[in-house]
Amino acid sequence: MDSTRLMNPIGGGKRLDYNDLAKAFGMLAIIWGHIRLTGWSNAFVYAWHIPLFFFLSGMVFNKCKYADFRTFFMKKVKSLLVPYVIFSFLTWFVWAAFSLVTHAQVDNYWMPLAQTFIAQGSGGFLLHNVPLWFVTCLFVMEVIYYFLSDFKKVWILIVSIALASVSYYMITYVDVVDITLLPWNLEVACLGLPFFAIGHLIVQKFGHQQMQNWVDSHRVVALISCMLLGALVFIGSSCNGSISFGHADIHNPLITYPCALAGIAMMLLFCMLLAGTESCRNDAKWMHWIKWFGRNSFTAMAIHNPIKGFVCVIVGVLLGCGSAAVSNNGSYSVLAFVLTLTITIVGISLVNWVKTVYNKMIVGSGA
Repeated sequence: MDSTRLMNPIGGGKRLDYNDLAKAFGMLAIIWGHIRLTGWSNAFVYAWHIPLFFFLSGMVFNKCKYADFRTFFMKKVKSLLVPYVIFSFLTWFVWAAFSLVTHAQVDNYWMPLAQTFIAQGSGGFLLHNVPLWFVTCLFVMEVIYYFLSDFKKVWILIVSIALASVSYYMITYVDVVDITLLPWNLEVACLGLPFFAIGHLIVQKFGHQQMQNWVDSHRVVALISCMLLGALVFIGSSCNGSISFGHADIHNPLITYPCALAGIAMMLLFCMLLAGTESCRNDAKWMHWIKWFGRNSFTAMAIHNPIKGFVCVIVGVLLGCGSAAVSNNGSYSVLAFVLTLTITIVGISLVNWVKTVYNKMIVGSGA
């Protein structure tokens, strides 16, 4: 969900459209999965949406940009942890106020705020904004990969798979300690590390622009492959059920990982196909908005869940069915999705405006 500029291998700082499109559709899948809590569509999007963002983050990883580990570490603190803390505190205030007004049953209003520093997606932590688990998890994953990236390519894959295997084994079979409660989602960072590594290694091997060029030259093959991969994801997710990387619950890894990789490939091909259209090249208005949403996927991730909770309650009250029924009904879920997306877009615009004003104040003060 990082909005890092992708450097064109040929030169310059041009954004690669397929990456922005992939982040946009990946974020839409996350929002839908958080609203529609049952059925095949939930299992389908959960099969690949979080692995996709791990993969995309690996694709833009570039150790050469940093003089040393300290520079890298401070850059990640600034780009990931500082926004994480800000959004956690802000959304906690919204959650607490909403809970008070609606007389929700809350055992402890202060505990979720304190749990911001534990930063764990499992065990009922981050009750006010659960999706924020991804930020600290990605931070841990990038720190691990910083050191891992010095290995030979084959060893990067071997170590990544080994760490994921150890993490899965401890989650599933070790009862002495519950590692799904480790701070900063260390266990999920290990589970997701192979996706990050594969994303990075694929870009090293083929390059961003070269992959886009291949799809542009083989559009029919890419389209057929995209549909076949989608069918594989549907079959795999139907067999495996709805998984959750955030809760370290991936069911059968022999299905989960191939299914996730198929979903990632499906989305990348689909987005490269879109990136090769005249609408994208000419930056048609509808395409411009999708790319804009992708560039702001971090903010969308950080604010959509509280908005979703509010929307589902309001829709449930208006329809006289309750928020739980909204998530279990296809038509109601679509309505909640559209409203959540609309308000999230407004929220992103507001956050961007605040950032602009703040930056102008900083420049004006000469700080």
